[in-house]
Amino acid sequence: MDDLTPRLAEILTAVIEYHVATGKPVGSRYICQQGDFSLAPSTVRSELARLEALGYLDHPHTSAGRVPTDRGYRFFVDNSFRERRTTEITLADDARVPDVEIEEALSHAASLLARATGLLALISAPSQDNSAIKHVEVLQLHPDIVVIVVITASGGIAKRLAVFDAPVDPGLVSWARGYLNEAVCGLDLGSRRLMLKLAESGLTSVERSFVEAVSKVFTESPDGGGGLYIEGTSRFFSRLEVGGGDSVGRLMEMLDRQDEIMDMLKSALSEHNVYLRIGREIPSAAMSGCSLVAANYGLAHRNLGTVGVLGPTRMDYHMVIGNVAGTARSLSRLVEEIYN
Repeated sequence: MDDLTPRLAEILTAVIEYHVATGKPVGSRYICQQGDFSLAPSTVRSELARLEALGYLDHPHTSAGRVPTDRGYRFFVDNSFRERRTTEITLADDARVPDVEIEEALSHAASLLARATGLLALISAPSQDNSAIKHVEVLQLHPDIVVIVVITASGGIAKRLAVFDAPVDPGLVSWARGYLNEAVCGLDLGSRRLMLKLAESGLTSVERSFVEAVSKVFTESPDGGGGLYIEGTSRFFSRLEVGGGDSVGRLMEMLDRQDEIMDMLKSALSEHNVYLRIGREIPSAAMSGCSLVAANYGLAHRNLGTVGVLGPTRMDYHMVIGNVAGTARSLSRLVEEIYN
């Protein structure tokens, strides 16, 4: 990205702040009258033209002022965020007590975030792809039928029936319950470490055969958890500025396909800081006029889910980033209480 002179950066910031606040293109007259630049109008016009040539501003109509491009917004956020005071919201006290249901807390947080930003709030429930095993139960339904239940830290449940050719010794079932809880609790469901643990030597042939018969349950997707909470849809579409009704229709269709939104939020799970994608930085063509701000929540050294806000590229990035980060911190404190 081209380095901007301090004066160009200040003019670009003034244009973006005015456009975010009003939605109107910005001309040289506003910069001269409202900006503290002490520049001649001809100089301001020249600098605006230079910013346009560099790709930071666009000129939508011949007679109109300039508007920020995706590149302009990116420069603005990357270079001015540290200097700004950010806001933060926290969950209500009744959503932070240890015995609250995680689903209720996530729904409440999404509602708070949508109201605070006036945009579309997206919160993913703890990811099942990165969910640690909390407990394993092994039950004998019939002499030759055993059910294995795996409960994850995120609330998901995976279960599987194992049918044997001959009756199973109840003592073997009891042993398996203790052994599996000791061997795999704390490991991620479906992880390579888990499968290596199950393949460790030291078991008798009977024990090894039983573990192999039930091991597939540790690679299956659990039921429950992993949901998506969306709030603020009507406000979002009232403020969205995309290229006409067709683009709005495509975006509405995408919101109906929650798996795509989940994939988008999962892409933020590996981020340590706030995840920000502006306009065409988002892979989906239906979202070319939008920006996504996201941050992860979870336990120490483990991201469980993502808090996000989707809105038009013309948004108050500092306010949205502060609220998203604050919500993620509140949820992290909550899940620490619940899961521990």
